[in-house]
Amino acid sequence: MSVAVRVRAAELLSQMADENRLLVLGAIARRGADGATLTEIGEELGRPVPKVGDACARLVALGVAHRDGNRYTARLAGFREVAGDLDALHPISALLSAYPKLKGSFSHGRLVSTPALGEGYDQLARMLAEFLDLRGEASEAAVNERLREVSDDVAKLRRMLVDLGWLVRDRAGRTYRAGSPGGLSPAG
Repeated sequence: MSVAVRVRAAELLSQMADENRLLVLGAIARRGADGATLTEIGEELGRPVPKVGDACARLVALGVAHRDGNRYTARLAGFREVAGDLDALHPISALLSAYPKLKGSFSHGRLVSTPALGEGYDQLARMLAEFLDLRGEASEAAVNERLREVSDDVAKLRRMLVDLGWLVRDRAGRTYRAGSPGGLSPAG
């Protein structure tokens, strides 16, 4: 499924990179629920009807427009569906279901706000420890690479995990292993 989702997203983005399709979709969207005919869109945009017709056919095929007789309406939910499907593929999405209080801290699998010290902060650290899923030792570069999937501020996240005991750094500061704060296992 993940390959199909990625292919669909790539196709949608690729097809929407065409200026004519973007303009046509914008014209259709401005018409709201009433939609517009090819002639009306062509007149509004100053484009020939065949060119507008081609754009509309592609937009319908992509699932971002709908044709009812000779009228076209925008179906912008198609973009939300593709974005939602892509979000579901992110490894953080599966973990967030177990941490519902953290959902507002993430957008599209990326950490956008760090909870304040307390329960949310502790939950974030626990979830990130699960996300890292360290088995044995890992280099700082390996830990950073994994955390970069979630945030650009990997040093902040790494420090949080060390401070709360979810990561243990060797004395030289080069390798890390999973910790167990309060005697709990990182996944437990």
